[in-house]
Amino acid sequence: MQTVKRLNVVVPYRDRQAHLNAFVPLLRAYFARDKIDHVIPYRVFVVEQENGLPFNRGAIKNIGFVLGRGESDYTCFHDIDYLPVWADYSWSDTPVCIIWYGAETRPLSTKHAQRLRHKMEDFYGGVILTPNGLFEQVGGYANTYWGWGWEDTDLKYRYEAAGIAFTRRKGSFQPLDHDHNGYNLDFTPKPETIGNERHFKERLTSPAGQTDGLTTLAFDILDRRPVPEGPVVERPAIWQHIKVRLKMKPPE
Repeated sequence: MQTVKRLNVVVPYRDRQAHLNAFVPLLRAYFARDKIDHVIPYRVFVVEQENGLPFNRGAIKNIGFVLGRGESDYTCFHDIDYLPVWADYSWSDTPVCIIWYGAETRPLSTKHAQRLRHKMEDFYGGVILTPNGLFEQVGGYANTYWGWGWEDTDLKYRYEAAGIAFTRRKGSFQPLDHDHNGYNLDFTPKPETIGNERHFKERLTSPAGQTDGLTTLAFDILDRRPVPEGPVVERPAIWQHIKVRLKMKPPE
């Protein structure tokens, strides 16, 4: 009899309370209903970076992975602004992006009509699954991208450099709109995005840069508490909200 693989869901979080309020009950219900995912043993870590430093999604996702890898076989790195409508969170032998519909365009501002269009065949963010062993093999995410963008692209290239295929699995998600952190209303990238792109290109030619990740992660846990259950508990699962302080800093 084949053993069902255990899933660790990591949600990087900061300053999105309305999104968190929508995300938690929907994902709880999603994993409880009679569909392909409802038998998967799963746990969720909402990992919050304290205020002060720029948001570092790569490091925050690495922390969630480290905290959950001992009790899981594979990990889902899940942005809080995508709610599953129909998706497949089941085991994959390779890293896989499971979002397609719902991420095609995103608003640059909730107060304006301009929208940024994603080329979905090149989109490897939002919601991705990865076997824990393969994620460890490539060293995890880089911890050196501060602010918006490029940590997902960096991870994709890490897998490619190791000869590991990064695949796709189509799924439908409802996006939760918010002001875009990476681009201005005229579609020009913001300074931190320009800096992260430059950093990515520098890392491609720097052997030292490729070793950054799980082995260089440094953080303190400031608070750790259960995420409260809703009025109806459909399926018990471990949900924790963990607030952390990064012991790394962006370059001067």
